[in-house]
Amino acid sequence: MKRTGYTLALVFALAVAACGGEAASTTTQTAPTTTVVETSTTQAETTTTEVTETTAPAPAAEISFVGADDVESVITDTSRIVSLAGDITEIIFELGLGDQVAAIDITTTYPDAAAELPAVGFGQQLAAEPVLAFQPTLIIGDETTEPAEAVQQLRAAGVPVVILPSQTTLDGVSEKIRQIATILSAREAGEDLVGRVEADIAQAQSLIPEVDTPPRVAYVYVRGEQLVLIFGQGIATNAMITGAGAADAGAESGVFGAAPLTPEAIVAAAPDVIVLPEAGLAALGGAEAFAQLPGIAETPAGRNGAFLDYDEAFFFNLGPRVGEALEQFVTDLFGLAGE
Repeated sequence: MKRTGYTLALVFALAVAACGGEAASTTTQTAPTTTVVETSTTQAETTTTEVTETTAPAPAAEISFVGADDVESVITDTSRIVSLAGDITEIIFELGLGDQVAAIDITTTYPDAAAELPAVGFGQQLAAEPVLAFQPTLIIGDETTEPAEAVQQLRAAGVPVVILPSQTTLDGVSEKIRQIATILSAREAGEDLVGRVEADIAQAQSLIPEVDTPPRVAYVYVRGEQLVLIFGQGIATNAMITGAGAADAGAESGVFGAAPLTPEAIVAAAPDVIVLPEAGLAALGGAEAFAQLPGIAETPAGRNGAFLDYDEAFFFNLGPRVGEALEQFVTDLFGLAGE
């Protein structure tokens, strides 16, 4: 279980070091528990680091939440949230509570209103001081939030830090939405969002054609020639590939998490289609440059130029836009397969 988190933390630390930018990550999941205690508290007026006065929302019920790290957080004030993952931020905004987000981490790229918020750095290389500078009343991260010492510092400062399971399945999206909605006392809005997301996924999957042999798809993570990885089991890309009715070539060739892409590995995986991160492909020099990497031309995808690229946060954040991303992927994938 920890193997995935460690692997991905390394992957994205390398990616940030190489590019100073975006990242998204997933690990396997555990089941937290929540209870609602019927007491009321009063929230104090707070100010941002820019000394802009804000008005606290009405008192909310006290929420007790046991996270994926088995730590219980008691939440009484959600007026100043720091979100440490892009998918968490998207869900908060879709719940209509974006005005309560004080700061984000650099994996948040959507929606525009969220991306424009100040960032505290990278949630997988967390430092307590930049987070505390925003006077948070609640911090929400997931199992990739590290190091543990920084989380402990934040808790020692009296701020609740909720650690959610990192979901890696399509079904897990609904659970993630419900958890965040519960934490933020927005259960009704959460159920509405779950209904929309599940309908979007069902709509996308209704477009999958019947085929004798599912296309083999590999997700290759690139950040220039120095960082080229193949993703497999235990990563959200696997959920997107199998959810689209395809076979995950990386997972079926034995990759768990992320592994360096060798010519032998990609030839053995024999993908019909290769999916890549949009920004990483551009940094490499585009599809032509990617096709020249050792081993790529020897695959069915390389011979046919069957490459698809998407924004990382859109393709594998497994957030509110997952159904939209899946529908786009199904359309593109089987459009290529039919050519």
